[in-house]
Amino acid sequence: MRIPSEQQFMHDWVISQVEQKYSSLYKEIRTNPGEEQLNEFEGFFPDVILGSYGQVVQIIEVETEATIDEKRSEYWKDLSALSAQMILLVPAKSKTHVTDICWKCGLAGKVKIGIFEVSIRV
Repeated sequence: MRIPSEQQFMHDWVISQVEQKYSSLYKEIRTNPGEEQLNEFEGFFPDVILGSYGQVVQIIEVETEATIDEKRSEYWKDLSALSAQMILLVPAKSKTHVTDICWKCGLAGKVKIGIFEVSIRV
């Protein structure tokens, strides 16, 4: 799904923050920011692939407000069927909406939902 340019920066920034945060916990972190498809996992290109010692443990898909809808849930279903735990990382204000979509689509027990938000204090 194509992300509007104003949200693409946020999407890619969140990916870089995830990579930085988890670098001490995982030996192998591979990312696919933007439209890049550099790092494949079981035929898919999730935004973040977390592993250690050659085994992928988790995959993370970062969503923005523009990419959250029931049509996108088909892709989430595909990712959740892979051999690693899947985490959806969504804007904090969208968590309830994403949770509802996951319940409707039968993903509630298969996907973990994490949130992100940016706070700028002046």
